[in-house]
Amino acid sequence: MQWFVILASGEVTPAQRQAFAAWLVANPAHARQWEAVSRFQGMLQGMPSQAAGQALRGRGARGPRGPVRTSRRQVLALLLVAGAGALCYDRRHTYLALTADQRSAVGERRELVLPDGSRLVLDSDSAVDIRFADGLRRLVLRRGAIMVETAHLAAWAEQPFYVDTAQGRVQALGTRFVVRQEASPGWRQAGRSRVEVMAGAVRITPARNAVGSALVGQGQQAVFDDVTVGAVAALDPNTQAWTQGMLIARERPLGDLLAELGRYRPGLLQVDDAVAQIPVNGVFPLEDTDRVLAALEHAFPIRIQRHTRYWTRVVAVVQKKSGQP
Repeated sequence: MQWFVILASGEVTPAQRQAFAAWLVANPAHARQWEAVSRFQGMLQGMPSQAAGQALRGRGARGPRGPVRTSRRQVLALLLVAGAGALCYDRRHTYLALTADQRSAVGERRELVLPDGSRLVLDSDSAVDIRFADGLRRLVLRRGAIMVETAHLAAWAEQPFYVDTAQGRVQALGTRFVVRQEASPGWRQAGRSRVEVMAGAVRITPARNAVGSALVGQGQQAVFDDVTVGAVAALDPNTQAWTQGMLIARERPLGDLLAELGRYRPGLLQVDDAVAQIPVNGVFPLEDTDRVLAALEHAFPIRIQRHTRYWTRVVAVVQKKSGQP
């Protein structure tokens, strides 16, 4: 957390920035730690600006002799403690995923047959518990995404099929569907889950609002948190291509495409804003992400910079000046 404090201080020297870049690529664990801290920084952006500004400027509550000033050291100590807490919270989810019944590695896609004959596919870096007991067929999604295709064997017909996430419960109503656990969008906000239904229907019930359930039918999708279910929208059929080991793009911005591709390779995959909006069309194999990057580099005015095995950047090709050989 030392780098969190240094970069948050607002007094970073060029030498410190260079040292931070060297630290980031020195070990894959450093990149993972910084990803967790970055998510925490994103949460801080949603804090009330007045409270955050007063703390960082050292203007707090008034005492009997005037305003109580907060020193820079106190502010940085507060950031250190809060950041450490966020990192521990992030690792709590990692520990739950590591102890799950079934897991997939980064870049791996796993297919299983459940005790009732249902088909289960785990996306890259996903984890799920299988709880078939007490008259229920139940999956608990710990991380990532799963595709479920329920079986219709008579012996299991009386047992409902559920997928539970941190935000609520998805009940299958004779169906094929995807459930994805997504990251928290901001400060003090719970994460969210996304459901995509390819066949049949599901019923979504938020964890803290039992009467706020919603039905999502074939060809539809919805996002929900622990209180509400968002508007039901039409489903993009290309989003399930991962179940076949493919990534399909139809006029998709390069930045979005690479964000998705990054989930299937270890380390950081970054893209410069200058090329992030280039529209891309194509079908790409997920089992070889380096091959995909090479194809993109050949087709577009971009260059792939590989700083280490775990840090890759996609940047614009530098155009030669007129008259330059």
